Amino acid sequence: MTFGEELIILEAPQARSTNVQFMNFTARAWSHSTKDHFHDEWGFLTVDPNGNATLMTAGNNGFTTYEVGQVKTKSVQLVLKDIGRISFSRDLPVEDLRRTFIMHDDTYMEQIIEMRTATHPKTGYLEHTRVVYTKHSL
Repeated sequence: MTFGEELIILEAPQARSTNVQFMNFTARAWSHSTKDHFHDEWGFLTVDPNGNATLMTAGNNGFTTYEVGQVKTKSVQLVLKDIGRISFSRDLPVEDLRRTFIMHDDTYMEQIIEMRTATHPKTGYLEHTRVVYTKHSL
């Protein structure tokens, strides 16, 4: 399936009381052929001085995620630690998720999302999406 996706990661205001820098994380996806809206995600991304990364998101599909991982030279790989759903959302049986960001150069970044659901695969991950983003100035 061909779809469009926009990802915006911007520095968030820093609270002096916590002295932790967060980045605002916003993603939206839509169908290229029908222009139907798929979903939006909003959240926060932070990295501690040791390279430990945390991404927390809430989506307009009724899901929240808490993902953690390690920053490497040109990439960060996050794994799902917890997922929440509102009681009346569409029940997607996601059991595990792995999200990888790869910086190819100053212009291109790739995001790969892999997951395991209640229906497949039994072990490991199945690639869900692979998106290459082009950097634009705001």
